[in-house]
Amino acid sequence: MYADGCASSEARACVVVVPGLGDGPASLSYVARGSALEARCASTARALIRFELSTSYEGYGTRRLRDDARDIDAVIRALRVKFPLATSFALVGHSTGCQSICHYLASGYDSASAVDRIVLQAGVSDRDWYDADCGREVMREWVARAREMAPDDLMPADTPGTYGVATNARRFLSLASAGGDDDWFSLDIFDGSSGEGVESSKIVRKLGAGACARVDVRLVVSTADEYVPYDRDVVVAHNERIRDAFARVAKSARTHYIEANHDLSDMAEKDAPGFVDFVLS
Repeated sequence: MYADGCASSEARACVVVVPGLGDGPASLSYVARGSALEARCASTARALIRFELSTSYEGYGTRRLRDDARDIDAVIRALRVKFPLATSFALVGHSTGCQSICHYLASGYDSASAVDRIVLQAGVSDRDWYDADCGREVMREWVARAREMAPDDLMPADTPGTYGVATNARRFLSLASAGGDDDWFSLDIFDGSSGEGVESSKIVRKLGAGACARVDVRLVVSTADEYVPYDRDVVVAHNERIRDAFARVAKSARTHYIEANHDLSDMAEKDAPGFVDFVLS
């Protein structure tokens, strides 16, 4: 676990970064040492925390969101000891880190009561991307094949959507099938075409029993995200529906749009202050 910003025990708040698939604690430039976010944390008595999930890098292929939730719980509990003066805990998720945070909040951990803000940066749909990148019918055939396998059996090496990562049938289905554990943000959930819609989305169903009631939700949306197979107008409409779903169960929910790629590595310097303000205020 790495702590920057105000890393002393005097920190009054913690900002905890939850990485996405294939990532780890050093993957994101916007939380690195010298970043605008790190500098703001240092000047406002916040500790900026980066840690390695058991699913980090290629570990995700044989693990589950519940493993991420367990890891987040362990980190929050450790931070409450390390930073005894901290009264605010924010979780900043990148990509699948967003689903990991949602799953953690829905899992009933006592530590979740300390979390008062979640920032979901690039919370996108793996299923939508796989369908666009590999072909919907191709993915449906492989999903059907995975359903006939034992959960811990590894998918064949040429399975589309695994991109060379050893992936068991359970995780493949979680990522690639409708209603899988990882399937929180797909387009058809929110536009009504799947028969669901905002009010019956997983966000409302899983987080609507008080798990998110005291949490401010901040959605950071990249309008040039290379893993989102829709045009800008669809991106905006889709994320406004996602925001509306969170608004039904959270203390507050807001969106912030940035003309940048999936991990914000090409975010313009002029956009960094507004991004930091949105994350922290």
